[in-house]
Amino acid sequence: MNGTTLQIRGYHCDAYGHVNNARYLELLEEARWTFLEPALKENFFDTRNLLFIVVNINITYKKPLVPAQVVNIEITDVTYNNKSMVVRQTITDNQTHELASEARVTFVLLNSKTGKPETITDDIIAKFDELTALRDV
Repeated sequence: MNGTTLQIRGYHCDAYGHVNNARYLELLEEARWTFLEPALKENFFDTRNLLFIVVNINITYKKPLVPAQVVNIEITDVTYNNKSMVVRQTITDNQTHELASEARVTFVLLNSKTGKPETITDDIIAKFDELTALRDV
């Protein structure tokens, strides 16, 4: 499996002994930053004055995550709209490959100087395709 591998730590968990629902947002965000890291290092978005702003997250919880569990978080689908995109992220147990949760995250593309929505162009789609291909290696 490709994606971001993380170990669940005790501080991720609540009094019930499993990852609190709010912590899933942090785990998913960590994986998105890891996914985007090659483009961030080359300043792909900065040189184009682009910001991707999360406007909606819908998470479905299937199985609890517990301390010491190792999980893999993947971006499995990207859907492009005119000025927004939706990515599907899955969290699976690294050992059993069982799905623990899945999320659909919607982003709006903004111009960092004007704060106005920008159109998702072919070069942006090509960059995301490139990032996905890097993860599949």
